[in-house]
Amino acid sequence: MGTTIDDSVGEAFDKVSKFYDLGYPGGVIIDKLSQKGDPKAFTFPVPKMDKGDHRYDVSFSGLKTAVIHQADYFLNDGYEKTVENIAASFQETACKTLVSRLLRAVKDTGLTTVVAGGGVAANSRLRAMLAEHTELKCIFPPLKLCGDNGAMIAGVAYHFLKRGETSPLNTTACARIPQFKRGLANLEAFGRR
Repeated sequence: MGTTIDDSVGEAFDKVSKFYDLGYPGGVIIDKLSQKGDPKAFTFPVPKMDKGDHRYDVSFSGLKTAVIHQADYFLNDGYEKTVENIAASFQETACKTLVSRLLRAVKDTGLTTVVAGGGVAANSRLRAMLAEHTELKCIFPPLKLCGDNGAMIAGVAYHFLKRGETSPLNTTACARIPQFKRGLANLEAFGRR
């Protein structure tokens, strides 16, 4: 129903971690550092994508830029600019962004079961935020299976290849669900495919 219009949340975690020399992959490191920080130390911006075709979409490039290049502007009075506070505030904002879009979709559709996947599905704050919504049945894979989406895609591709199913190298990615094709149509309209 929604997609990222720029950077994925996992990429934002990785790039913030890289900028502050915390290591890779960033999600696990930021999650651990967040336990020692205060999520109220910084008030990082949340993307305003509330209307029209972008009602469920997310954007993380602005948040990433704010955390990396403009953190001083978002530091709240009475708090220190520590890497732990940056990590906690960044993680809080990223998770709130994801959960707000999810809750919007739940409200609009009436769905009550959600499934998390990808590396950020291992994030303890995201899991805690979703656990607060007892009206939802949230399904999370075991932590050992919450890895990078690239690895998951490669795992599926392996099974296709094993069956002898291949695609030419000039194949482009395209969602099978018609509503997800909106992004591709928008790119074609601007000649950016």
